[in-house]
Parts: sequence; C-alpha cells; structure tokens
Amino acid sequence: MSLNRSTLPTQRLAFLTAERELSVGARHGDDESPGPTASSTGGLHRLLELGRHHLPVVLALVLGVVLIAFHALGSTSTTEIPALPAAQRTPSPSPSEVSPGPEQRKEVRVHVLGAVATPGVVRVPDGGIVEDAIRAAGGMLPEAVPGELNLAAPLVDGQQIIIGTAEEPRSEVVTATSSAGGAGLLDLNTATNEQLEELPGVGPVLAADIIEWRQENGPFTEVSQLQEVTGIGPRTYERLSPLVTV
Repeated sequence: MSLNRSTLPTQRLAFLTAERELSVGARHGDDESPGPTASSTGGLHRLLELGRHHLPVVLALVLGVVLIAFHALGSTSTTEIPALPAAQRTPSPSPSEVSPGPEQRKEVRVHVLGAVATPGVVRVPDGGIVEDAIRAAGGMLPEAVPGELNLAAPLVDGQQIIIGTAEEPRSEVVTATSSAGGAGLLDLNTATNEQLEELPGVGPVLAADIIEWRQENGPFTEVSQLQEVTGIGPRTYERLSPLVTV
C-alpha cells in the first residue's frame, strides 16, 4: 500500500490527538475512584458499627466466664477439710498407781565346805537344792566322796553342806540349829561328848580329843585353837568353825 507523503502529517496529528484524549479520560477515571484513605475509613466505620451491635453479647460472655471462675475459686477455698482427731493424751499414772513389779527373788546363804573347788558361803536363789549350792561352790573335787548325801534336798538359809573324802568320808547337810540340840553355836568349853558328836565330821574319837585338849590346856580362848586338837585338819576346822564358839 502506498501512502501519499502529503497525508502523513495529518494522520500523525490525528493519532496523537486520540492518544491524548484516551490519556485524559483514564486520568479522570482514576480521580473519580475512591482512594485508599477513603476505603480504610469506610472499613473501620463498618467494624465499629458491627462491634456496637455485638458489644452486649461479648460483655455477657465475659461476665459469664468471670462468674463461673469466681464460683469455682470460691467453692474451692471454702471447702472444709475435716480436722484430724486430736491425739488423746493418756494421763501418766501416778507413782501410787504404778503396779509393783515382780518381787525380787530372795536368796539363801549356804556354807559349802569339804571337797569342793571353792569352799565358803554361797548365795543360791530361794527354792534351790543341795546340788545348786555345790555347783555355786565350783563343784566337787575328784577326791570327793558324797556318799549318801541327798543332792535334791531343799536349801534353807544358814545350812552347811559338807562334802567328805576317802580320809574324811562323812558327807552331810547340817542346819544352823542342828548342833547343840538347836541352841545355836556350840560352846567348846561346856560341850559334852554327845554334843560334840553332833557336829559335822566329829565322831566319838574326835570328840574325846577335843575334851582332852580342854582338860590339858584349859578352856578355849578362841575358836582357832581347835586346829591344835589332834585329828582336826584345815578342812575339818573349816567345817567346824562356823558352828562353835568360846
């Protein structure tokens, strides 16, 4: 297609005029549309209107939550925990009300001599027997000859138990009142042959020797002088000394 050069300026002018009109129309259209500030203001207004209509509902919900929480806390704080029963104090019994304990067991004193390990006075619980006293004195020596001594005989306070040997075979249990017919200690200066023979380990021969010594040397001045009598050795003297006096 061939254009006339004389028409080009005219066409170009028309094109520019149309383009300008379009540009002006678009600018006017932009000016008529609401700007961002107006749009934001309208949205905030609508939000406020919505909040104003629903505010009573929101307040009612908040108040309900607060009341429920307050009621829950109040019921928890006012719940009474049952108190533990107070410990009952048992009154201490007065000294007069305290029941006495078992009475202390009594003891008896027995003189054990002769062929035992540790001759002397021993203490044995009340109700014991001769065997208990011999055991308390260390038991019998190998040379002991108990003979017919009753090991099961009951003990009484003040008894004397004599364990004999082959040399002095007399074994017996003598009570404190058996000598001198129950008159207590036998006086060596006034005792007769019969009374002396009642002493443990004293027979007719030894009784005669005691009286003979008294006749030759005069009255006994002390019990230890019995050891000067023929036939009275340390063990015999140990048996006799607690039973006689001067």
